[in-house]
Amino acid sequence: MRGCRLAAALLLLLAACGSPPTQVFDLSPRMPNAPAAAHPPRGGLLIWVDKPTVAGYFDRTQMVTRKDGGSHISIHEFEVWSDPPAELIQRALVDDLAHRFGSDRVMATPAEHYAVPEWRIALDVIRFDVDEGGEAVLDARWTLLGGPGDRLVASRREWLEAPSGDPTDPAKRVAALSETVTMLAIRIGDAIAAAKPDAQRR
Repeated sequence: MRGCRLAAALLLLLAACGSPPTQVFDLSPRMPNAPAAAHPPRGGLLIWVDKPTVAGYFDRTQMVTRKDGGSHISIHEFEVWSDPPAELIQRALVDDLAHRFGSDRVMATPAEHYAVPEWRIALDVIRFDVDEGGEAVLDARWTLLGGPGDRLVASRREWLEAPSGDPTDPAKRVAALSETVTMLAIRIGDAIAAAKPDAQRR
């Protein structure tokens, strides 16, 4: 009996030794050292970014890729996100918009609305993955809301792509996905910049 237990333990140890190490990834911000403002000034342009809704297939710790023309999803057990994808995308958008509008003006939408933002961004992410050809894809619908009444300012669906170069390299896949989020932030930022003169005339 004891010999059976030792054999089972040895098999488990060999299986563990054969498993690849887990790699953990984040959507690195463009300005990692930028100070975060807990309570931005209320008299200026204030932008809140809602936590996005995301499709269920990638709303998981493990990273996913597509193959067979996009009809098959592969789940990578040992390549994982540091936080839920919705939180990572929200944080990356905040960082990119802060790079453009100022870190004291852009923040994740707080649980308690202690102020009225000039702009609020809602986001629904339909696709966020890399295909077998190495192309990172972000398919998202975003809505820009303005003022205390959340008036509709703009609403668009974006299909954004960025090449990873090597679909087998998770670090390159993450870098390409991060680039698509930056591209999305540019589109949203352009809409905010275009709407500013109208807001100032109100």
